[in-house]
Amino acid sequence: MTNVGTTLLSADYKAPGGKLLRVRLREAEGRIESAKISGDFFLIPEDSLPKLEMMLEDVPLRENELKLLVDRFFRGTGARGLGVAPDDFVKAILAAKPGESGS
Repeated sequence: MTNVGTTLLSADYKAPGGKLLRVRLREAEGRIESAKISGDFFLIPEDSLPKLEMMLEDVPLRENELKLLVDRFFRGTGARGLGVAPDDFVKAILAAKPGESGS
């Protein structure tokens, strides 16, 4: 779906441990405008997921940049994923990109 240069992207990614990450992105010109991440995983502390979603805003939808940002998020916040690893978030986000599978 496109609206004045903005594309809505989504993906459901199953992490190796079986946990689901559901990603909904609003993208324009190769950059993430907004991100919403949900699923059946846990992130501790619980209030850290909205921080990650905010950090993703205006980030290029490219693997290297996403890996750096996600690694910085986990190191900086001390957040821990239960059933998911930092790289699972990168793969889930990339899976939303047209032509990508996230695996």
